[in-house]
Amino acid sequence: MELVLSQKDPAVNESALHIYDALNRPERTFPSWPGKTVPGVKEPLHRLVDKEKQKKNRTRSIKECEKVWGDYKGTDLQCDEYPYASTKEGSNKGDNRFSVRLIDGTDNETGGRRLDQMYTLNRILDGDAFYMKITN
Repeated sequence: MELVLSQKDPAVNESALHIYDALNRPERTFPSWPGKTVPGVKEPLHRLVDKEKQKKNRTRSIKECEKVWGDYKGTDLQCDEYPYASTKEGSNKGDNRFSVRLIDGTDNETGGRRLDQMYTLNRILDGDAFYMKITN
């Protein structure tokens, strides 16, 4: 199973570009370190349904966004994270193989809804593997 997002889709183009960069140009993403790779194409992602662990992933990602960009509250921007908070490969896993970027909040929320729809429509359960595909 794979989640497909298009860089040409105006509803999720910022999300798609962020994930594309994380997968193909990780040196352009934060946190930044030599030799960084991010799972999702050759290595699958795995769904995580534990809400507490998802919250820890989100908290870690937001902390990284604030470290890089400072206080962005009061803007239309949100901290987009990849791999998603709802995956076992999320930012709190401990290996720093993740990426965060400030993107338009509406784009970020639409991308999240598409992920949830993919989980539901394909009956992706806790621990089930899936891949990412970014088109342009």
